[in-house]
Amino acid sequence: MEELGRADAVLPDLIETVAFRRLKGVRFLGGIDYVLRPGPNGAPRNRRYTRFQHSIGVARLASAYARLTELPSSEGRVACVAALLHDLGHPPLSHSLEPVFKEVFDLEHHQATAELILGRLPLGHDLAKVLRSHGVSAERVVAVVSGEEAGFHDFFAGPINFDTIEGILRSRSYMSHGPTGLSPESVVESAALRRNNRDRETVDSFWSYKSEAYSSVINSSSGVLADHVCQLFMRRNINSLTGDDYFATEQRIFRKLPGLRELLTSHTFVNDVKRELVGPIKYSRRLFFVDKSGDFFKRQDRIRYRHDRESRVLNVDGQQEAKGGPSVVNGQAGFRNVKSLFRQ
Repeated sequence: MEELGRADAVLPDLIETVAFRRLKGVRFLGGIDYVLRPGPNGAPRNRRYTRFQHSIGVARLASAYARLTELPSSEGRVACVAALLHDLGHPPLSHSLEPVFKEVFDLEHHQATAELILGRLPLGHDLAKVLRSHGVSAERVVAVVSGEEAGFHDFFAGPINFDTIEGILRSRSYMSHGPTGLSPESVVESAALRRNNRDRETVDSFWSYKSEAYSSVINSSSGVLADHVCQLFMRRNINSLTGDDYFATEQRIFRKLPGLRELLTSHTFVNDVKRELVGPIKYSRRLFFVDKSGDFFKRQDRIRYRHDRESRVLNVDGQQEAKGGPSVVNGQAGFRNVKSLFRQ
């Protein structure tokens, strides 16, 4: 946070607002954090992360980009503020509960983020006041975060963006393979400057790591089960919830979903969660690949950095199946046993 404070005085003031500090109580990967780290002890390989930490990391990347590209201070300020606030509207347990909040209360994080930044919700009043006091247009920040305003080399709306770079490399810390050898700053530098083939290889490698992070963490059997059981508990207890709970912390939401935290952190989670399932779980799996027909140096990122969606089913016995049989990603078949995944 000291680095951000040196970059612009508005950033530490925003970090101290109620709306931003709430993100300390929202896990980065939602229910998956609790399953993969049932007993965090602070060791580098045994940490849970929050949307607060992630958002500060994204702002650091925007700050690094502003220095690399020598942005005018007013533009660098907008980029850093938009990066810092991009996840402001995430609910407790993040994407694990958002589908039910959307279904029942018509609340989702893109719109919630905009409403908070614009100060249209009580939780965002002090934040909007900070923006005004520093002469930052809340409307422009929302336009940048939403991708409605082009610019900043597409680091907000394009496939290679500050949010994805920070989030994917953070997600990789949950994988058994360990570090990638890439730092988020090196990916931003290569994607911003595009000087040579080494820069191209760096960004292409990052995109392959994104595919690994989704297959091994986010769309893994453990990830699917964690999300599903969170949504199952929310639907069972929906009468005890209101739209206001969207802007709560996980400590509060767990009180309204009794037994969920204990289930997510159980060392026998695999067997326990099977008893909660009444049938196969249908979900969409994302597969990422580099299409070399897109020219890296001409910034044809929407052609080069692609992804497909695949309909899949997780059976009660823990097997993942794709329509038409197993898919192959990075040379590995898509069938995996749940118990082996929980040892990662």
